[in-house]
Amino acid sequence: MRYKNFMGSVFSIGRMFFLFLFVASIYACNKDAAPGPPTSLTEMGSNIGIAHADTSLVLSWSPGLAAWEGDSRQAVVSYEVQVSSDSTFNDASQNVFDFITDSTSLFLSDQELTPLEPYFARVRTVASTGTGNSPWMRTSRFQVRPIELFTPIKVWNLSHEAVVLNFGRHGELTKMVVETADGANPREFDVSDDKLISMQLDDLTSNTNYVARLFRHDDRSLGVLEFSTKPTVEEAGYIDLRGSSDPQILQNTLNTVPDGSVIALKRGMTYTMEGFTLDRGVTLISEPGFGPQARIEMSSSFDVAGSINLIKFEDVAITGDMGSTYVFNLSSASDIARIELESCLISDQRGVLRLKDAGLKHIDSYVINNSIVQNIGGYNVLMGDHADASVNNVFFTNSTFINVPDVIRWGNTIAAKLNSIVVEDVTFFRAPNDNKYLINTQRTGSNAASLNIRNTLFGYTEGARSFNGNNSTPKSVSTTNSFATSDSKWDRGLITGVIAYPATSEQIFAAPDKTNFANSDLTIIDETLFTVGDPRWRP
Repeated sequence: MRYKNFMGSVFSIGRMFFLFLFVASIYACNKDAAPGPPTSLTEMGSNIGIAHADTSLVLSWSPGLAAWEGDSRQAVVSYEVQVSSDSTFNDASQNVFDFITDSTSLFLSDQELTPLEPYFARVRTVASTGTGNSPWMRTSRFQVRPIELFTPIKVWNLSHEAVVLNFGRHGELTKMVVETADGANPREFDVSDDKLISMQLDDLTSNTNYVARLFRHDDRSLGVLEFSTKPTVEEAGYIDLRGSSDPQILQNTLNTVPDGSVIALKRGMTYTMEGFTLDRGVTLISEPGFGPQARIEMSSSFDVAGSINLIKFEDVAITGDMGSTYVFNLSSASDIARIELESCLISDQRGVLRLKDAGLKHIDSYVINNSIVQNIGGYNVLMGDHADASVNNVFFTNSTFINVPDVIRWGNTIAAKLNSIVVEDVTFFRAPNDNKYLINTQRTGSNAASLNIRNTLFGYTEGARSFNGNNSTPKSVSTTNSFATSDSKWDRGLITGVIAYPATSEQIFAAPDKTNFANSDLTIIDETLFTVGDPRWRP
């Protein structure tokens, strides 16, 4: 009876069967009795990361994971890596790499991959013994950039018949080929000399598109640069003053030409300008070529009257007297869409642009680009000197300002009317100075909507200030990749976002001159700052 109850209530025949299976499984797990090969399971520890550099990249992943069953042995995880131009990995002939490695990264450059060609990679874990490779982990499409040794052509290094090409060095650089954009008239140059970083090419055709290419020994590209030569004076249809030796020919011509005319001046010649009111749009430009710019010597200033679309000075030197002359001293009523100083040397002026006297005077865009502005007196780079004056947008770009007190200023009793200010790729040296301001618009009611400073370097100054009081501070200030040297002294603190750099001007510039400021060579020698300041000073 007890046996029957025991069998009925505790064990059934089925339960006895499962008990026997359980005992057998325990026996099977006994290491002394394990028959057959051990087994392993592996898996990737992460997705594949791609870290891009200029002309290379690194594929990386976290260490793989392994689970192990067997004779007290541990699986060592390796990685099978495949890189292919075939996204399906079905065509083994397109594989660039197919190997097993213990590393968790792979460096790829133009030595292994063809620049700009699309590639794909996949990685999986592989156990040292047993089985259990993980599924493949794949990347999206990637490519490496080609090496680009050419640096951009600076505007003063290009003419109608010649160009100066600058380039970096690479251990395998051997030749340069220059041809027209349609592949005609190729010219080949040996550039294997490790000291060669610049070359002037003459006898080019005017107004023509060209392509220059750098190569290494196996004809792999190390740089491609497209450029166009300038037109001649005749091809461009400029008004040609080069035939006259009269220094007053420019002043006598300006208000006789059609609105919108471009006037070509002779390189190296000095043109004298007395007080003059310009009543039409005009562009003044030095003739195409290298050598000294045409020089405009101011004994007074330009005034402007009426509605004007564009007044532009390009590739000219404009000089005067720090105590008395201006480039523009606007008194007459005028509405000017754009005043532009491009690739100019502006020096020894009391001010560059001043707006004075009654009568509405409005400038929509005031642009200084690719220029050097130096030795400016107390009327600054931009001076508003009457309530009737307004400037909408100011652009100071790719330029250098040396020995300037206030950079932008409105008179103490005048509410400034000024919208946006862009300062980009600019080098300042002793500017602002004498405890003057970058922007000085202190009158209540002044308005400056925005200031954007990018890639700008403030060098030596014995005393500078950012904004004169709350009324001078723009409503929006944005600063990116901009620095001030340790000898750039700013009373009341740097502009928000400008980084105090722990080196002096002597450590950053090739030859700064703190006595004759305009005599300075501001070429940047600190590699950390090679992306900052006026591009003319960058290596």
